[in-house]
Amino acid sequence: MPAINISQHEIGVVRVFAISRPMADMARALRQADKSTIASGLLRHEVTADDVELFALSDLTGLGLRQYLMDGYAVPSQAVQADHARLDALDGYVMLLLSRVSAEGPVALSPSPELTLIGTYREPRADHIAVPIAAQAAKPYSGVGTETQPTRRLRAGSAVTGLLALLTLLLIWWITR
Repeated sequence: MPAINISQHEIGVVRVFAISRPMADMARALRQADKSTIASGLLRHEVTADDVELFALSDLTGLGLRQYLMDGYAVPSQAVQADHARLDALDGYVMLLLSRVSAEGPVALSPSPELTLIGTYREPRADHIAVPIAAQAAKPYSGVGTETQPTRRLRAGSAVTGLLALLTLLLIWWITR
C-alpha cells in the first residue's frame, strides 16, 4: 500500500481499513495487548486510543458499518452509498483511523500489508456564512442612551413600615407579659 500523508490541519476525516488477519489471531492479540498497541504496529506509527477504533464487525450486528459511519461520525449517506459494496463485503476486524492522529504535526504512514484502505470519509463541515443584519437596532451604539434615575424610597413609606413594626413588637410584648 502506498504511503498515506495526513496534514496537521486535517479535521473530520475517517479512514476505514480492513485487517487481513484471521479473527482468532486478532482476538488473541487483543487479549494480550491494548488496541492502540496493535493499531500502532499495523500502521507502523505510534497512535493513542483516541486516534483509532479497532473492532470486529460482528460487534455491529443489526447496525452495520455503513450505518455506524453515518450515525457515529456524521459521514454523509452519499459518501457511504458510493462504497456500499466494499463496506458490506467486509468481515473480521476493521480499524478506523481518525484525523486527530496528526494533531502534533503532519504524519506519513506506511501501513503494514495486513491493512487495506477501504475508504476515506469526511464529516460534513458547518456552514458558518451568516447574512449581515441590516436593521438599525443591530448597529453598534444604536440603543437608547438615556440613563435611568434610581428610584428613591419615600420617607412616608419608611415611617409607616417602622410604625407598624413598633406596634407589632408592642402587641407581642403585651400578650406575653
